[in-house]
Amino acid sequence: MFQDDLKNHIDEVKNEFEDYVDKRISLLKLHLVEELSRFTAGFAVKLGILYLLFFVFMFLSLAAAFFLGDLLGSNGLGFTLVAGFYLLMAVIFWLSRRIWVEKPIIQAFIKIFFPKFEDDEA
Repeated sequence: MFQDDLKNHIDEVKNEFEDYVDKRISLLKLHLVEELSRFTAGFAVKLGILYLLFFVFMFLSLAAAFFLGDLLGSNGLGFTLVAGFYLLMAVIFWLSRRIWVEKPIIQAFIKIFFPKFEDDEA
């Protein structure tokens, strides 16, 4: 009698634990899909903005090169100055990539994928 009750109780606890684990896995999947969706949407928006900004900078660069070419009397010199400016900016960007690129990207990923981490500690 006692053994049957104990066995039934253990079976019931086992079933409840399996249900709990299944529900936690489903919840984890939902959170993962939510975070990946948020990341993908943000990435798509930023990619679109960068695409448009590329054309803005391209046409501004062309305008600056032609303007400098008119001022200096040589379009080739104007384009060379603009290219030199971009080369200088690339070197500065490369030298400071850890501060301006790597740290913000790492922090953005942490903020995107672990937004509730700060709330859980409080």
